[in-house]
Amino acid sequence: MTESSNPYRLARAVVPSAYRIFLTPDLEKGTFAGRVEVDIEITESITEMTLNAVDLELGAATISSDGTSYRSLEHRVDENYQTVTFVFDRDLPAGPAVFEIAFDGAFNDQLVGFYRSTFVDDNGVTRTIATTQFEESDARRAFPCWDEPSFKATYQVNLTIPSDLAAYSNSPVDVDTDLGNGQRSVSFKPTMKMSTYLVAFVIGPFEETAAMDVDGVPLRIVCPVGKLHLTDLALEASAFGLRFFTEYFGIPYPGEKMDMIAIPDFAAGAMENLGCITYRETALLVDPANASQPELERVAQVVHHELAHMWFGDLVTMEWWEGIWLNEAFATFMQLVCSNAFRPKWQIWVMQNTFRNLALQIDGLDSTRPIEYEVISPDDTRAMFDLLTYEKGGSVLRMLEQYLGEEIFRDGIRQYLKKHAYANTVTTDLWDALEETSGQPVREMMNTWILQGGFPLVTFDKGQLSQQPFRYGPKKSPSAIGDHWLTPVLTRSLEGGGSTRYLLRDEAVSVTDQAPVVVNAGGSGVFRTRYGSAELAALSPRVSELEELERATLLADSWAALLAGAITWSDFFSVAKGLGDDDEPNPWEFVVTAVDMTRRALDENQRDILRLQVRELFEPQLARLGWDRREGEGDLTAQLRASVILMLGVFGANDEVRAEATRRYEAGTLDGDLAQSLLRVVASLDRPGDYEAFLEHYRSASTPQEQMRYLVALGSFNDERVALDAAEKCFSEFRTQDAPLVLPLYTRNEITGPAVWRYVTSRWDEATARFPKNTHARLASGIPTFIKDPAFADEVEAFHRAHPVSGGYPASVDQWLELMRVGLSFAAVIRPQF
Repeated sequence: MTESSNPYRLARAVVPSAYRIFLTPDLEKGTFAGRVEVDIEITESITEMTLNAVDLELGAATISSDGTSYRSLEHRVDENYQTVTFVFDRDLPAGPAVFEIAFDGAFNDQLVGFYRSTFVDDNGVTRTIATTQFEESDARRAFPCWDEPSFKATYQVNLTIPSDLAAYSNSPVDVDTDLGNGQRSVSFKPTMKMSTYLVAFVIGPFEETAAMDVDGVPLRIVCPVGKLHLTDLALEASAFGLRFFTEYFGIPYPGEKMDMIAIPDFAAGAMENLGCITYRETALLVDPANASQPELERVAQVVHHELAHMWFGDLVTMEWWEGIWLNEAFATFMQLVCSNAFRPKWQIWVMQNTFRNLALQIDGLDSTRPIEYEVISPDDTRAMFDLLTYEKGGSVLRMLEQYLGEEIFRDGIRQYLKKHAYANTVTTDLWDALEETSGQPVREMMNTWILQGGFPLVTFDKGQLSQQPFRYGPKKSPSAIGDHWLTPVLTRSLEGGGSTRYLLRDEAVSVTDQAPVVVNAGGSGVFRTRYGSAELAALSPRVSELEELERATLLADSWAALLAGAITWSDFFSVAKGLGDDDEPNPWEFVVTAVDMTRRALDENQRDILRLQVRELFEPQLARLGWDRREGEGDLTAQLRASVILMLGVFGANDEVRAEATRRYEAGTLDGDLAQSLLRVVASLDRPGDYEAFLEHYRSASTPQEQMRYLVALGSFNDERVALDAAEKCFSEFRTQDAPLVLPLYTRNEITGPAVWRYVTSRWDEATARFPKNTHARLASGIPTFIKDPAFADEVEAFHRAHPVSGGYPASVDQWLELMRVGLSFAAVIRPQF
């Protein structure tokens, strides 16, 4: 491997092969002491050795080589590149050696590296946990190391901890010794060869399920004491996932055991540490009897996402961080494959349309980016953890799978994983494997989707398919939106027969299917679709014959066309009425979104017209569905019922719906599927005392999902005093993992949102100091809803241009600002239509 010219990357003059890590954390003081021994190979004679370390107090380094010991004279710390260079007085000879160093550190409050988390147990006692989060470049905060994915090694972890606490790491416990002084030493077996960002150790007052034997793999769900009753779904989904992926990939699970651990304070959703996956509590712990359908689906899908990483990411790992998109996109795609097999009635692939649309909404902006781009620094890496990596990347892989065929695609994945097991790869290694198994121009095709931003609008007119770049407004220069795609398009005739495949280039192609024709058959295409007048006239009377995902895609594309000014509100409303009695909730999601955005644009007298239209559309649905689950209805019907109640109670101002929502809230009968909608309806009424009651429900919630329902619902109160109090509590009471997520939700409130935004920005320096760095950009994610007042939009843009963020996909702020401008244009166009 050639040396990199990237100054953030380490030279390969020294290559580690095996770490032995010794740590003694003091949970009360918030500090830890450690020592690490590393078997290394010195590839050329050197007098200086550089590796990664940050926020650690380091002792002298010792190198033992061929019976001779070398001790460093000094070391230099480079804070910019997060490295430490040890200087020796003699040449270190080439060959095998052992590096050893002692160090001290402190737990941080940024939820990265080795950090502290707390929770209050059932007795009201605050308990402390020490845990890790090393992706992408934060193992260096816990121990000195070669903290790059290509420096794969084994890791043997040794922890000295209080005797009453549990301890977990990537591999099984080897030796557990009581030291007789209230402490014990826990030594874990060495891991497989893997990257530093996958190392984990967790210490605290946990309890665990009995180990389930999953074809020889011990599986446990681990949680803070008192929450074991919330683990059943995660255990079932995990066991299914381990078996499913073992068969799908054709490779046994590469670890020796699997612990799934719920952490009270966790910045992301979960982290794929080999054999020791850590989770935000809402992504692992759930009570199926009281949860909504989306809450259940979230647990299963996050579990399956992380398990997919055990093969795709952990066993085979990207060589450098520009490849993280493939790790995350593939896991996003595979979570849907696995969860669909786990619960076919959930119709997971229809929900994938929501993922696709979230990505395409950003990808139609001039400020979009390619899925893969050059990564230099850790900040560049953090910018990759966004919708374009996960949702667009996963959707593109689904499109490729459907075009190649599921078995051919799977065979290519198997070949890729077997060839590169325990090693590192670049993106083109996967295309090579898929080209070999399919005989298709995968590399040429995928380069047009991965290496440029944007996506095409595929038009079916006068019997021909053609494409052009989709964008919400006129082209700006420069623009990240590309110009040409090699687009796999599937069509089918409603008169019967299978799908027809086309590989669309710049030239139009003739469609051979008998009319009426569905473009984007199956709904897997990552593009928008537009029909000519004759083609649309043939299709419209038979929309009910479309598959669920095809209908969802039609509504998503119609909403995008409305937002782009390509169709009128009347056109969109006609498509929405065409849904009829469809119980699939996903198409209706886009109706809800369109009504919400349109309402924000209208004057009060115009809203009366919209209210009547909302009632016209949704009152028949409520009459049909009723308020309560009926025998024989599908698993997803309750989601539609919740949307109907929300639309009528909040947007339709239906007094009967508001009264029934209030009655159910006061009676404490908040069915899990309806709970969020009922709370939003009640909050929107701004009754005295409800805000304080919501806060108490949040504080006494019995499940993580119930807690989040009330926390989110606080943003639906329209009283500015209440809204600002909730915003203040994000700084003083709510967990730092949650505050950056709910603050932008509070800014989305049409009435109080601007005041909340001004409050947050008045404390911007405090917010960026308090909240984890990778969440700073999220604080701006509510601004696309500021579409009514151009002067206020100018104020918002001026502030965010003057206060750029560096952590957590900072490019998203530019995208949200542009989306706000798209919304302002939409508002100006939609108002005259009412």
